[in-house]
Amino acid sequence: MSGGEAARRIIAGRRFSWRRLLKSGRAEVRRSLQARTVALVVAVTLAVAVVFSVLSMISVRSTLHDQVSMQARNDFSTMVQQAQNGLDSSDVTDSVQYQQLVNDLASSLQNEGASNLTSVYLWGKDDESRFIVPVSTDPTYESLITDDMRAAVDSDTHNRVFYQPVSLDVAGRTGVPGAVLGTTLEFGAAGGLELYALFSYESQDRSLAQIQMNLIAICLALSMMVGVVVWMTLHGIIRPVGAVAAAAETFAAGDLDARVPVTRKDEIGSLQDSFNKMADALNQKIDELEEAGAMQRRFVSDVSHELRTPVTTMRMASDLLESRKDDYDPMTRRTVELLSGQINRFQDMLADLLEISRYDAGYAALDLVESDIRETIDEAVDQVDGLAKAKGVPIRTYLPNIGVLAYFDTRRIVRIIRNLLANAIDFAEDGPIEIRLAANRKAFVISVRDYGVGMSRDQVPHVFDRFWRGDPSRARTTGGTGLGLSIAMTDAKLHQGTIRVRSEEGEGTWFLVMLPRDPSLGAVPDNEMPVDFERGTRALRITGGFGIADNRSADYVKRATDGAVESAADPVADPATTRTDPTEGGDE
Repeated sequence: MSGGEAARRIIAGRRFSWRRLLKSGRAEVRRSLQARTVALVVAVTLAVAVVFSVLSMISVRSTLHDQVSMQARNDFSTMVQQAQNGLDSSDVTDSVQYQQLVNDLASSLQNEGASNLTSVYLWGKDDESRFIVPVSTDPTYESLITDDMRAAVDSDTHNRVFYQPVSLDVAGRTGVPGAVLGTTLEFGAAGGLELYALFSYESQDRSLAQIQMNLIAICLALSMMVGVVVWMTLHGIIRPVGAVAAAAETFAAGDLDARVPVTRKDEIGSLQDSFNKMADALNQKIDELEEAGAMQRRFVSDVSHELRTPVTTMRMASDLLESRKDDYDPMTRRTVELLSGQINRFQDMLADLLEISRYDAGYAALDLVESDIRETIDEAVDQVDGLAKAKGVPIRTYLPNIGVLAYFDTRRIVRIIRNLLANAIDFAEDGPIEIRLAANRKAFVISVRDYGVGMSRDQVPHVFDRFWRGDPSRARTTGGTGLGLSIAMTDAKLHQGTIRVRSEEGEGTWFLVMLPRDPSLGAVPDNEMPVDFERGTRALRITGGFGIADNRSADYVKRATDGAVESAADPVADPATTRTDPTEGGDE
């Protein structure tokens, strides 16, 4: 493309376009309160001005029409009197003199008539005056005198004046208003004459047009002036309010030193001052809360550390008593067992509190190693195996028969799965617990699902809150502290992942632990996860498929909690699973 053609395209692109202007104006009105208000005020002002102008024009037109019509009638009456006097004072005896008199009379009426008199017509009325040749000062408009009007004038016997509005073509203009007036004159022995006069209202019509143009100009000027005044007024209001809004956004983004200069003494100034006072108060409260939070975290950490020594001593004493409990009577032996169980629970609580304090203090760190996630799942299952057997809850694992390597902190992932399993065992109501694994090249997802009592939709958002329990009134076999799921979520976030949950009362609860295969590369977007909950519904349904999505077939191995291995001849399919792409989910 040549330089000249490129320049022409640029110039063409910059040409004025009403469509582009209208589009940008509509966008500005949508996003700007100031522009929207000004547009509304201008539109209302223009509409009111147009209505007022139309009503004024109707009134002026009607008044002016009545005036010019009355003036035309008065002028015609004068013409009739002048013509009748001329006829009465004449002394003619033959037809030639009659004709000359009529010609002179028409010329005299035309010359001495009003300025808007266009033409005069004198015609014979009855048979005796037919010998008089009709006289017209301007034959061009003779056709405007209609047959109906001539018939009315001809049949009149009381010398009445007839009025007929007409439209003229004057000096290239069409539709110029005018009027034809007619009556009869007495002409002695020659009989009567028909007198017609054509009046033009061109000057009045031009005046009306000029008034109309002036009103339009006044309407536009008034609307623009009102728009400018409203724009300036709103600008003086919105600009300081916008400054307060910008300061609020900056404050919300974390800049707690954001303030607004107080530049006025009206309501806007009061708003500016109130914002500054609010920011100062929030700063003070935030400092107080941070100090209280720091003191609380320090207290929890100190207490947890300080309690470890006496709890360890108690643990040693409890182990000593536990080793000799068979020598005690039944009541003492039961007391020793209860003591050992409560000390175990106390140790677990201290461990959770210490872990929480490390998270809050920002000391938690990952020890990433490349491992097979299947082995980590098996380790977590083994740790809760005894609890599951005690409650009669079967744990079924469905894992690929090939390794799934990833970089993760083994201790933390084991703790995530263990806490989810312990929670599931607590609410499984003797139903099974299923563990599945899905993986692709970027991420892996661990699924833990039970078919127990489930939770209501109001309870689900609080699952990962600290010290929260779905049903505090339930007898808890595990003796949990309410921190397990919160710690599990924190461990997942340390791995650049997350945990998602869905639950329905009577249908159970379903957790998905979604983690990247290499946390050092950052988080993996949801659309690149091998499995996720189905969007647009809260039902227990997922999209994707379990297995390894790497274009290789993957069978499953089903293991019960007793360690027995059972090879599945066919892939185990989850009836609640929906697949979005059969090639991406592996075999089920």
